[in-house]
Amino acid sequence: MEIALQLLAGAVACAALILLARRLAPRRELRLYAVGLVVAALIYVGFVARDASIGWLAIELAGLAVFALAALAGLKFSPWILAAAWAAHVAWDVLLHKLVETPSFVPDWYPMVCVSFDLLLAGYIVVRFSKKVPR
Repeated sequence: MEIALQLLAGAVACAALILLARRLAPRRELRLYAVGLVVAALIYVGFVARDASIGWLAIELAGLAVFALAALAGLKFSPWILAAAWAAHVAWDVLLHKLVETPSFVPDWYPMVCVSFDLLLAGYIVVRFSKKVPR
């Protein structure tokens, strides 16, 4: 039941973001999702400040760099890259922060909330931007 509630919370948060973002022009909407991907990675860097080693800081900063580059590539080349990056962020959430090791600095509930948020947003981006995004 706890995991179901975490997944529901992520889905509701994603739906709220999409509803707000749909008020923007398509190009700006896509830009918001790119910024959101960077913020999603940056949150883990913020968690490191709670109680983590330099090693974890390096891992989280590397993730931030990868997802920031993917966000930029998604804007420059194709929304599909951005959608794939959001889907890949699920692996970051679950594999690194839930299955391989559960670091003390990440709240236990956070990775599962991100799973539904990330996957729903990735799917939405694919559907919404399957045609060329206006410049």
